[in-house]
Amino acid sequence: MTLDLALYQLRTFREVARLGSFTKAARSLGYAQSSVTSHIRSLESRIGMQLVQRLPHGVRLTPSGDIFHEYANRIFHVVDEMSNALKPSGELEGRATVGASALLMETRVGALVQDCRYRYPKVQVSPRQLVISNAARAVHANEVDLALVHGDFVGAGDLPAGLTVEELPDLEVVPVGSVELAHSADRGRALSQVKVLAVDPDCSSHQVMVTALREIYGIEPQVIEAGSVGGARELARVGYGVAMLPAESVRAEGEGSGLAVIPGLPRVRLGVRALWAGRELSAAAVSAFCDVAVRVGRQRETQPA
Repeated sequence: MTLDLALYQLRTFREVARLGSFTKAARSLGYAQSSVTSHIRSLESRIGMQLVQRLPHGVRLTPSGDIFHEYANRIFHVVDEMSNALKPSGELEGRATVGASALLMETRVGALVQDCRYRYPKVQVSPRQLVISNAARAVHANEVDLALVHGDFVGAGDLPAGLTVEELPDLEVVPVGSVELAHSADRGRALSQVKVLAVDPDCSSHQVMVTALREIYGIEPQVIEAGSVGGARELARVGYGVAMLPAESVRAEGEGSGLAVIPGLPRVRLGVRALWAGRELSAAAVSAFCDVAVRVGRQRETQPA
């Protein structure tokens, strides 16, 4: 059986699969929702099986849709490779969806996207936030082209087949709280009255904070999830808790921000890794972004704490 499939239909299907919604896919692609529905129906008609299951709130792929999704992503990778191979100038070009853990999303990814746009103007990067424990699955399922994660997210022996990890420059996190807390005359008593703020439940840095409070001050603190670096920063600023935040974001806040590094508590260096599919960086856009990630990480490492 020969399938006569159009790339625009495959692109629509891939966006529906990524967003789980006809409406969101239409908005992302700039189509009318009726066009998205028509593209999917046409694909299902040509293939002779249902690819998408309609739900009360959104859609999800059928088992056949999951198989089709995997091959559709392979087709687009080949198209990207062909496009770049045919360019006489050799200038890198393409798109990359980059997932990142919360700490990296709110500290490094913005600078990465900006620097990538400057160095590789024809490369388009679409960032999205990932939970660390879902990074390998997201890359394996082609939900993202590249994942940037920090800390111990998965052992190298546990990686799904075909996934590769590259070590990037570390991220330093420091214990941060309000200025009043940092300068408290009785710091142990002050610390006993605040919470430990966890930015990412999969990140071990807040557990380092818990252990330090227990061993140094005999405190058994309550841990709550702040949800983001910004949320943790604001809660720390008003004296509600302490958080392990990237040193570079604390530097960016500057004096007068209402935040301070808490003396006597440990700093932690977290390993940063890039995770992608394949033994080689086959997509030019992914290669470009990974190159920029190394540059930016090294620049941040050399800045004073």
